Amino acid sequence: MTDTVIRTESLTKIFEKGKKREVVALDKVSIEINRGEVFGLLGPNGAGKTTLIRILIGLLTPTAGNAWVLGCDVTQDIDYIRERVSLLPQEAGIYDRLTARENLVYYGGLYGIPDDDLHNRADRLLDTVGLREKEDYQVKGFSGGMKRKVLVARALIIEPEIVFMDEPTTGVDTIGARVVRNVLKKLSSEQKRTIILTTHDLNEVAELCDRVGILNEGNLVAVGKPSELEEQFKAADLEEVFMGLVTGEGVYGQ
Repeated sequence: MTDTVIRTESLTKIFEKGKKREVVALDKVSIEINRGEVFGLLGPNGAGKTTLIRILIGLLTPTAGNAWVLGCDVTQDIDYIRERVSLLPQEAGIYDRLTARENLVYYGGLYGIPDDDLHNRADRLLDTVGLREKEDYQVKGFSGGMKRKVLVARALIIEPEIVFMDEPTTGVDTIGARVVRNVLKKLSSEQKRTIILTTHDLNEVAELCDRVGILNEGNLVAVGKPSELEEQFKAADLEEVFMGLVTGEGVYGQ
């Protein structure tokens, strides 16, 4: 039996932009995401991806419809949800005056993780992202890619059941991006953690994602495995599917 960890029904979010002008950020979005999936959220800027994530972690209240995370209503049980999910935003802040290790330990300490357990987790994650030799250096001297590795490790220190990652390999060099992708694969396949991934790198999507959902102007226009969508829309690859759905060009059938 499939274990659904995220479910939305007709989820809608409308923003008021002054003088009674309304912007529909999400329009009756219904979706299910299963435990252990790497699920890609695709769409152009303004499509509704960030709005959807913010609702699922309790930063926004839906205008209409419903959403459940780990079986809990996001409007009623958000404290329970927040203890079990983690978010890596695209523009995540980092403590420049702390070392790589201190960044992880400080963040994990906010969740009440015991010190011994916390340092053991930090050891494993620093090894995993390739920063063990730099663990005692202040991150203010790190490159953008190295800082991103710290942020990925920080998002994982609480061992969340669900990880939301917005452009996780942004600013990371080719080797670093490969490290991050391997971490995400391992989390999904070995630990059955669910990863919600937004990215503009369609090669990354094809490599990592079990399924994808494509959003355009607040509407969920397609959901499925990349190979299934290519077949459904008679497209040569996922890029052709994506471009066809968001521009109206290049998609020939369903």
